Amino acid sequence: MKIFNTGELIGKTSRLLRDNLSKHLIVSKVKITPEQWIILQILNNGSKNQKELSEITLKTKATINSLISYLLKSDYIIKTKSNVDKRNTEISISKKGLLLIKQSNKDALKSIKKATSGFSEKEIIALNNYLIRIQNNLLK
Repeated sequence: MKIFNTGELIGKTSRLLRDNLSKHLIVSKVKITPEQWIILQILNNGSKNQKELSEITLKTKATINSLISYLLKSDYIIKTKSNVDKRNTEISISKKGLLLIKQSNKDALKSIKKATSGFSEKEIIALNNYLIRIQNNLLK
């Protein structure tokens, strides 16, 4: 019996999911990367500052800054001064960004459906629970 390397399987699966989403976005002529799409998805649920985006995505501040720069140039997001602390800026999704998310969510759904093809709803729930447990273990 062959023993599988769990880390390798998770890493490869992550890359395949990202690549598959990227292909769907290219075919649909959506000019964002999967990483930029994730930022827009997060902002679709409410404004965040750069530190919060960094913590949610587990990406460095420099990486987040790069992602935000492109999204700002493309008018997909808006930066405003925080109402709570004027030293901080809040990042929110723009109307153009909302339209892009609406369009690109169809691509993401295709990608997820392909990845989970043949899985029952119960298996998908179990898989999600396993992945959450792995994340929680690694965040300890």
